[in-house]
Amino acid sequence: MRYFIILISFFAVLFAYADCAHADKFNPVIIYQGSIEDNSFNVSVHEGVKSFTEKTGLNCTEVVVGFGMDKYFDCVVKYADDGYSPIFALYGNHFSGLVDFVRRYPATRFIVLDTVYDEPNMFSFVLEEHEGSFLAGALAAMASKSKIIGFISVVDIPFLRRFWCGYVQGAKYVDPQITVLDGFIGSYDGAWFDGNATAALADDLMDQGADVIYQAAGGAGPAVLKAAAARGKLGIGVDVNQNGLYPGSVLTSMLKRTDKIILAALMLAKRGIWRDNFKRLGLEQEVVGISFDEHNKSLITSEMRLRIETIKKDIVLGSISVHDYTEDLKCPLP
Repeated sequence: MRYFIILISFFAVLFAYADCAHADKFNPVIIYQGSIEDNSFNVSVHEGVKSFTEKTGLNCTEVVVGFGMDKYFDCVVKYADDGYSPIFALYGNHFSGLVDFVRRYPATRFIVLDTVYDEPNMFSFVLEEHEGSFLAGALAAMASKSKIIGFISVVDIPFLRRFWCGYVQGAKYVDPQITVLDGFIGSYDGAWFDGNATAALADDLMDQGADVIYQAAGGAGPAVLKAAAARGKLGIGVDVNQNGLYPGSVLTSMLKRTDKIILAALMLAKRGIWRDNFKRLGLEQEVVGISFDEHNKSLITSEMRLRIETIKKDIVLGSISVHDYTEDLKCPLP
């Protein structure tokens, strides 16, 4: 609760009141691709909506569409035409022609995640996934016995390379000699839920010696954790705490508190408070991080935990700079 209040206060200081064209309607909609419960990212978003409804008694329309960006785009068009606002375009970083689209609806507010455009009716929340991933990579390097670790995702795009690059930087910070393997299953309808493909890729990386694998693969990710557990290796979850899926075999989870962002965005939209720009949030605001609980305590020594806390403090204070791959499409190593 304390961190939610801090977030709201932090945003409110920065945001300015919108003009009347935007301030007089609040009819929010969030559109998901694929199921909610089978994708950790969607689960986190949904938790934010639930919190908003519990706190305010107000509803936010939630819509689930099938696979494929064409279907997703058609659904966004429908709700924009029907006058919904704000519209959460959760997959803005996959949304072709997003700028041209939002300009067609100047009286509609759009909220996007992890992509930034300077448009008057669009606000972006950028979560510093690379900072949380740095901690995951550092912990992976501490835990690895083979000195080979892995990373698995779906589509090879800059946004997902942000996770990978943070992970590599963290691992190399702890052990400059460590090898980090990576793999992406590709872009196709249903890829974000294709556990067979990610499990096969995990087996391939383990065949090459990886004994810790970080997955940033949405609904296809738990299959990586299962594959690692089946072979006595370690997995790293993402978005929500997945340590309990395979207790003793999930080293940690890189928490991405999208629920906090969704709740804050809905509360601000309800109050008509905006600033037409974007906000970055990371370790300092406790919006990203890694999880420690009863399910992974046997895997984490007190020395490992202490070193992670020190690294986290150094990132927040600026002593360690974690490079964002999306800035220049490069991944400089420490």
